[in-house]
Amino acid sequence: MTISCLLILDNNPEISAKERIFDPLPSWNDGKTKQTIIKFVENITKSDGIPIKDRIAVFDYDGTLLPEKPMYVQLHFLLETLLTEPNSSSKGLVDGENLIKSGFLAYTGMTQPEYEEKVKEFLTTAQHPRFKKPYTELIYQPMVELVKYLKLNNFQVYICSGSDIDFVRILANLTYGIPPENVIGTAVEKTFEMSSQGVNLVRQPKLIEPLNDKTGKPVNINRYIGKIPVIAVGNSDGDIPMLQYTSSNPQANLELLLHHDDIQREYDYNQGAKKALILAKENNWTIITMKEDFKQVFPAFLQ
Repeated sequence: MTISCLLILDNNPEISAKERIFDPLPSWNDGKTKQTIIKFVENITKSDGIPIKDRIAVFDYDGTLLPEKPMYVQLHFLLETLLTEPNSSSKGLVDGENLIKSGFLAYTGMTQPEYEEKVKEFLTTAQHPRFKKPYTELIYQPMVELVKYLKLNNFQVYICSGSDIDFVRILANLTYGIPPENVIGTAVEKTFEMSSQGVNLVRQPKLIEPLNDKTGKPVNINRYIGKIPVIAVGNSDGDIPMLQYTSSNPQANLELLLHHDDIQREYDYNQGAKKALILAKENNWTIITMKEDFKQVFPAFLQ
């Protein structure tokens, strides 16, 4: 049986009480994209549909569940570290030509609790440069509803991000309620150490291969989940292999690509997604256009 009602979705006064009860995706405009999603879920949750144990959905994070412009959240975290701790060991590990890689290695030598505490501190104080809101609040309301809708219909929802797995585990739990064990990301090597303070896992200056981007995403999905997803949601060329992997599932499958085309409410860009947009049309993946499909972009209290 398909569950298609959400009792508490948001505070948007423009969404009627009737919509709140019967519409599983009230922040989505009525149209082909919304109906494609609902029809797919209804079909695969029938008695002869996809078994609950195989209902796997994977979501990219930056740019799919919250803004990735003008920079990834993790990159902002790195820059804040350099500004507030100019003499820290992080500075010597930063490669000006590869800031993204530096964002993983800059915290070498930290224990797991130390790193987690630093991430939580950043997320408590940092704000998006344009919207002047904490990253924990600046999430896409339609995607919040989609994740809830899938969970209510017995999907196991995973995050599959190119960012640091330990960083995303904290952020995804705060923003989308995704538990740490359901986060796949790029990881640094850690060593197990015992000291007078107790047992610790310590971050090392080496990334575990493959990095969780592009062709690394299907490899790590297999490593962490052991099954091919039936739903994949992404927004960039880096998500193409994840979408292709999902489309290879012999069971029914759905590929969704978020297109950023709303300069008024968010951003308008094709950079980093041109190939994905072409392949989406060639392979009949569903393109979510933010401008046309999102009735609202962010939660009502941010409007």
